[in-house]
Amino acid sequence: MFDQGLTVLRIRGIPIRLHITLLIFLPYIAYLAASQFSVIAMSLGLPREAMRLPPLAWGAILAVGLFVAVLAHELAHSFVALKNGVKVRSITLMMLGGVSWFERDDPEHEAWMAFAGPLMSFGIALASYVAFRLVPAPTELGAALLAFAITNAILGVFNLLPAFPMDGGRVLRGLLLRRVGRARATRIATATGKVMAVIFGLLGLLSWNFILVLIAVFVYMGASAEQARSSTRDMIRGIPIARFMTDRLGVAYADESPRAVAERLLRDNLVGARVMDDPHDGEDRREIGVVTVWDLARQLERGVAPVTVGAVMPVDVPRARASDDASRSIEALASGEASAVAVLDEGEHVIGIVTPAEIQRALALAGALGGLRAGR
Repeated sequence: MFDQGLTVLRIRGIPIRLHITLLIFLPYIAYLAASQFSVIAMSLGLPREAMRLPPLAWGAILAVGLFVAVLAHELAHSFVALKNGVKVRSITLMMLGGVSWFERDDPEHEAWMAFAGPLMSFGIALASYVAFRLVPAPTELGAALLAFAITNAILGVFNLLPAFPMDGGRVLRGLLLRRVGRARATRIATATGKVMAVIFGLLGLLSWNFILVLIAVFVYMGASAEQARSSTRDMIRGIPIARFMTDRLGVAYADESPRAVAERLLRDNLVGARVMDDPHDGEDRREIGVVTVWDLARQLERGVAPVTVGAVMPVDVPRARASDDASRSIEALASGEASAVAVLDEGEHVIGIVTPAEIQRALALAGALGGLRAGR
């Protein structure tokens, strides 16, 4: 659910998204930052009446600055991933920080990719502290720099706690990978994350710390989700993705009405359609992508539907050949980034799609029959 958001810019081709929870939570972060700023200003001998801006204004500035720092933190992860040949699908900024979505796992470089984020936070903290100590500036600005340095240092330290899905949990898994294997390393990292989530939750309840309780919930849910994804990947590793696909696809045209296509898919009990483009100069239509019933439903539920199916069709649907290992092709489905994976034949034509429903149905039947490979 945290992969959705408003795309506000792109950096090196990476979509940067703002989740609605960030906009809701930002005033609370500003309030906390204002309180921290006031304490630091008083410790530096700056009375409130001597301030040019009220503490709440500084709190708002620091809150926005914090999420810029969080973006830098996530970009550090992403740039290391890109350097190692891993495509970054997007970065989402939300109420408790940021999340980078990668096209695939990179077990060999996971520890370094995870450590790059806290390293960036420590770098921002150090630069802010050096500026506070060495750059001549009004005491008011110095208090803001010191608050920013402390916040980023805390962010770096907190992210290094060995609690999956935080960076420290990923570093732990990456370090354990070669010794105990990925499956066991994931179990250890996620179990550690759940234990720490319980500790965070208890501390938050005892101290009436609302943010700590939210973090506890986030960590526990993230650890549970990663364990489920890991188990799913292990179960389907080595199995062609064609085993999971459905070919219940119709045909839609880019210039058609989304409502008309949705009604046709519902009538014919189909899960999606191949989208054909508009013909040019007498040429035959060509296949330009796929659209699923979920893509159409999301658009129609908004009340103001796009004029054509071409406007609804996702442009970044993950694609895989029929013979590809399913465990390498469904990461986008597991993270919720995509509603389907398009399965292609040797001629690069879509022959089917894989949705979370197909994966869940296969896993349920496998559990009843004693394993997926038993039916190969």
